[in-house]
Amino acid sequence: MNSKFNLLTDQINEIGEGPIWCEYDQSIYWVDAGLKPLSIFKYNTRDESTTEIKLPFRAASLRLNQPDQLLIGYQRGFSLFDIDTLKNYPLEISGVNFQEERFNDSGADSKGRLWIGTFDRNLKDNKGKIYKFENSLSAQEMDSGFMMSNAIRWSPDYITMYFCDSRPGVIYAYDYDIEIGKCTNRRVFLDFKNRKGRPDGATVDSEGNLWVAEIDAGLILQIDPNGMIKNEISVPVSRPTSLTFGGKDLNTLYITSMTFGLNFEQLSKQPYAGKLFSLNTNYVGMKENYLFFKR
Repeated sequence: MNSKFNLLTDQINEIGEGPIWCEYDQSIYWVDAGLKPLSIFKYNTRDESTTEIKLPFRAASLRLNQPDQLLIGYQRGFSLFDIDTLKNYPLEISGVNFQEERFNDSGADSKGRLWIGTFDRNLKDNKGKIYKFENSLSAQEMDSGFMMSNAIRWSPDYITMYFCDSRPGVIYAYDYDIEIGKCTNRRVFLDFKNRKGRPDGATVDSEGNLWVAEIDAGLILQIDPNGMIKNEISVPVSRPTSLTFGGKDLNTLYITSMTFGLNFEQLSKQPYAGKLFSLNTNYVGMKENYLFFKR
């Protein structure tokens, strides 16, 4: 594997998160989930330009709804975003108590179902849940008891669903029934108790390996379907946040990071901190699935 990282933009994010590859315009989109910014960003691989797109609220995640349309997951709701017109269309959803919890990372299965996690607004209690949206704007609770819900991903055959609880730091695996959209038999896939960092965002390659950003450890982990770590890749930031495969051949790993929590001395030693960068790999990612939402 080529260990040379390519810095793609000078845009600095407080908490860069949720990168997603959009084949329609050959671009990577990602969010800044920091306290002050209200933006998502686009890196166009054709002309190597970076665009900031202002939003009305803090974004938490992005998914593809149609080839030319994103579903933006805010902390307290959704909107559809048209890539060509740059217009936002809010969606009225129900079934989530936003007085106690807020949305975070999300995933889409091959049937177009949206799965999204939440966590306690005050980060004090295990109030986090996993919700599913299927053919309606009403949330269905699928599991609960998490401190900081994060990445939701599936094995290529969709018989296993992965979920990260970033605090205290555990990746869970579930048995998954793709036909009815149900997860069962939650079990520990990888416990980070004796590791330096914690699991944050994740993606899956076509061979079934789970790739995870280990925040505070400065690592990307490649984990096989049995929960064994195949590779530990050192990255040029201490706080990588998430990653996704993209590019024409889906073999480029795009990685987001944060500046939040780093002091001046740490930042001076990490010029890539808070920026989007990439790594060419010998692995191929999975194509993003489209959702079902209509405005």
